[in-house]
Amino acid sequence: MTTFISGIPNDRIDDVWDSVKGFIEMGNSKSRQEMGIEDIYEKLINRDMQLWVLEDEEAEIVACLTTEIMIYPKKKTCRIVTLGGKNLDEWVEGLLHVIESWAIDNDCEAIETACRKGFTKKIMKFGYDHTYTILGKELNTLH
Repeated sequence: MTTFISGIPNDRIDDVWDSVKGFIEMGNSKSRQEMGIEDIYEKLINRDMQLWVLEDEEAEIVACLTTEIMIYPKKKTCRIVTLGGKNLDEWVEGLLHVIESWAIDNDCEAIETACRKGFTKKIMKFGYDHTYTILGKELNTLH
């Protein structure tokens, strides 16, 4: 499958929102809900996050990804926040190449993502390392 990857400018988010919202929800569904879909939308509109869309030959959106640039005291990093789509194995390598090139052009020194084990296995063959594990516990009861 041939795919075309585009970064969507913040002034065009509303033009594609209805088409990408489900993919963003798909990518955010396994999170601990630190951000909801409305929060991601606001960050995209305000240029605090970036939206990437993958389309097939018929211009059908097959996936989307959101990123944000993290500025740590000693390093600038591109973080993949959400990724949702169909047939990931067919396009993930091309997508990572585009995101990595964009990150370099924006003076990032690394890319990071908090992801599930299944995705880890898919991207390690492209030079990604397991750097640390994030564990979480909801604190909704009194002890």
